[in-house]
Amino acid sequence: MKYRTLAGTGISVSNLSLGTMGFGSETAESDAFVILDRFIEAGGNLVDTANVYGVGAAEEVLGRWFASRPAEVTDRVVLATKARFGTGPDTNEAGSSRRNLSRALDASLRRLGRENVDLYQLHGWDPLTPIEETLGFLNEAVSAGKIHYIGLSNFTGWQMQLTLDTAKAMGLQVPVTLQPQYSLVSREIEFEIVPRPFTTTSVCCRGPRSLADSSAVSTSRTRRLEATPGPGPVTR
Repeated sequence: MKYRTLAGTGISVSNLSLGTMGFGSETAESDAFVILDRFIEAGGNLVDTANVYGVGAAEEVLGRWFASRPAEVTDRVVLATKARFGTGPDTNEAGSSRRNLSRALDASLRRLGRENVDLYQLHGWDPLTPIEETLGFLNEAVSAGKIHYIGLSNFTGWQMQLTLDTAKAMGLQVPVTLQPQYSLVSREIEFEIVPRPFTTTSVCCRGPRSLADSSAVSTSRTRRLEATPGPGPVTR
């Protein structure tokens, strides 16, 4: 396993990360445990999940895995989760408002059985909530010790640049990751993300490992985006 440094953090993460979208829904818990064990044994350490994966089931599976494994195993994990999209019928249980993100973060921590997460990513852009409010909450969550770093997912180039500029102007925590979709059949980031060398943000591409081994394409492309030597991690 090779490792890369998340820009602006000093944290080394495996260049392949483990996505858990199907855990607890498409993938049985026993199989998920085997996958997690093998991933750690192979030297992987970046595990990615989200509150909407299986409507919380993926985080619950991860929480039970953490509880059933010794600290010398679980302490290796760099844990990332996400919030933005709704997991229930409440009209306010979606978006990037302070109200929703506060509740979503606390719910994720309960399911994961953790006091904090290493990386908390906005799962998508929210056109209804001022980015100042969103960043203000995330900064407070970092100060409270619930989050170590913040990141973005599924943001376009202008959305990401606005978020970065606003965070810097307000003196708040700056997002250290962008997680876009990228594969042989989904190449939109080549138009506005790939040509722009973000100096404070690592790009963690997600996409299938099939399709003529798109992993090789993803890792070669992320090399141009990484602020530190080598490509950013690739989520599968």
